[in-house]
Amino acid sequence: MGEAGAGADAGACQVLLLSDARALERPLDYRVPAGLAVRRGSLVACPLGPRRLVGVVLGTEPATYEGRVVALAGVVDCPPVPAELVDLALWTARYYAAPVSACLRLVLPPGAEGALRRDRDGAWRLARPARGPAPRLVARSVPGAAAATGRRADVAAALTAAGGALAAAELVRRASTTMGTLRRMADAGHLTLGLEAPDGSPAPHALAGAHAPVEAPTLTADQAAAAHRIRAAIDGGDQALLLHGVTGSGKTEVYLDAIADARARGKGTIVLAPEISLTPQLLARLRARLGERVALWHSAMSPAERAESYARLRSGEADVVVGARSAVFAPVADVGLVIADEEHDGSYKQDSSPRYDARQVAYRRAQQAGALVVYGSATPRPETWRALPRVSLPARVDGSSPPRVRVVDMRTQPPGPVSRPLARALRDAMGRGEKAVLLLNRRGFSLSAVCRGCGWVAECPDCDVALVHHRDPPRLVCHHCGFEAGVPTVCPACGAAEILRAGVGTEGLDEAIARIVPDARRVRLDASSTASRGAVTALLEDFSRPGAAVLLGTQMVAKGHDLPDVTVAAIVDADAALARADFRAEERTFDLIVQTAGRAGRRGEPATVIVQALEPEARAVRLAADAAVAEFLDGELRRREEHRMPPFSHLVRLVVEGPDRTSTFDAAAGLAADLVALGAEGLDVLGPAPMHRLRGRWRRAVTLRAPRAATAVRPLGALLAARGKALADAGVRVGVDVDPQ
Repeated sequence: MGEAGAGADAGACQVLLLSDARALERPLDYRVPAGLAVRRGSLVACPLGPRRLVGVVLGTEPATYEGRVVALAGVVDCPPVPAELVDLALWTARYYAAPVSACLRLVLPPGAEGALRRDRDGAWRLARPARGPAPRLVARSVPGAAAATGRRADVAAALTAAGGALAAAELVRRASTTMGTLRRMADAGHLTLGLEAPDGSPAPHALAGAHAPVEAPTLTADQAAAAHRIRAAIDGGDQALLLHGVTGSGKTEVYLDAIADARARGKGTIVLAPEISLTPQLLARLRARLGERVALWHSAMSPAERAESYARLRSGEADVVVGARSAVFAPVADVGLVIADEEHDGSYKQDSSPRYDARQVAYRRAQQAGALVVYGSATPRPETWRALPRVSLPARVDGSSPPRVRVVDMRTQPPGPVSRPLARALRDAMGRGEKAVLLLNRRGFSLSAVCRGCGWVAECPDCDVALVHHRDPPRLVCHHCGFEAGVPTVCPACGAAEILRAGVGTEGLDEAIARIVPDARRVRLDASSTASRGAVTALLEDFSRPGAAVLLGTQMVAKGHDLPDVTVAAIVDADAALARADFRAEERTFDLIVQTAGRAGRRGEPATVIVQALEPEARAVRLAADAAVAEFLDGELRRREEHRMPPFSHLVRLVVEGPDRTSTFDAAAGLAADLVALGAEGLDVLGPAPMHRLRGRWRRAVTLRAPRAATAVRPLGALLAARGKALADAGVRVGVDVDPQ
């Protein structure tokens, strides 16, 4: 539609502007001129002074206003945001005390905040990304070319191992070379370089090998019972179910059956995974079974890829979407089923504003649509275990028994990250050409640099944390703000040449494994090695190649990957989290052990699982070794009820941060005192916590505990509004995290 026309006004509307630097958080009234048709969710061009900004219509009403009301400039030529997604965004803003504009951005079409342009026909349009896959530079072998020599031979070998064609950026990584080398090899005729669409696929999310749907296998008795229970829940109008299945029990096949049933009913499905790295494998499974009508959705997609998926979902070309937490806001029409796989994973909680939890938002979206949410996990959260009816998959799909878990008391072992039993298991497995998965939930070479003489510790100048020693290249790094410094050879405090490395991270573990099994291929999976796009998929493909290999890394290695030929799984420092002041520490420790153990022996082959701990008798370690999920969760619920922790309460965390210690200290103390003085029934104020610095700013936390989140959020909103100017004048910001993880 175009610009406003002449004639009688069509009424008024309330619009939230999205592109204003001042980030207005309340809707503004605009007049709707004759000739413009707007409704809830329409994107409109809004005059604001001399500018024209994009806004979302939140409501309309007849022309009952008095006085001067500015008219809309026009309606943007793109489909309105579905009304149910506008409602979902507004609910998210209310529940999580988040900015309305930030929550609305979650449901906008790609490019909706791009520059408005007015075409010659008078219509307002957006500078939106083009649909379709972005071309990439691909290297291809040249048949009959002369053999490359020297370092170029490594490039040629990597290209041959990849089947003769590989994205140039990936070839650079695999061959440890440079783009200049590839260009020189192209000039010499050893390979060709050219821009191509990914895999020649018409859609950027299509995976190699995803063709016509394959026939579904016969479900086991347990799987069939679970699928029947899900269909009965849909027929009965239930809102949520927990699918509790041991690792390797075939939960994905149950999901696929439920999705096919939803499709037969004419309903769409949203499938959520906690990490972007899990989506390729899950997407491949769904596309192989369900065909091309499956779209991908996550934050790492390019604008063009996101535009392609959005258009396919809005048009009905795709009726299933797979993605990470943001996919809960994808424009799937007529949602009948939402699946949250690995629902125990804390990655479902967004750690920046808006701090929503996709599992809770999924429940709300299903509630709005009359759909069913299926939460699946081998280690469910206590909250889910208590609240929802359960259907179980108690055995592995192939009938094999889970591997026996051995707990090693590290107090009886020689110094170092690898115990004698683990070293022996690795040598035996590598000698048989098998694979191992090792988890150590800390990256870097060593955790700190310490002076043996005076006790000096290398610390970040902007954060109250020790710098982590990285080896490649050698440097000290802050994992919070990114500060880097050289590795000292003498102590800057006392001059002693006795700098020690304390603790071990994944790089240090990598070095130790190289000494134990020097001939095995080692693949490290952590935040440092997976920073580039597509790195996780490439590293897992490298690990999955035939031959002896060790996959080691942080908790990424335990996140639901189905990896072949793994006969050894180990958690190197299993009880490290128990030392943290976190009421979820036991839950997290239990989850990591059970999930990591589940990576081994998934094809029924004999496997070994080793849990290294300094407290081998700790409850979480002992029960995880026995895979005693029900016993652990029932005990955890009793403990939390005694201490009035979730799910027997809701927490709201305020993080007060400012440029100096005094103003931040006073602001946090003042907010806590004001909240106590309100005397709201059932509201407890915990803290303020001690001060600390992060990224050069002082921080102090206050935690609220209440029977319901709204009991804390309502008085908090009024208080922050009243104190907003004073806090801003002092340079103090307050972050609100509802249901923090």
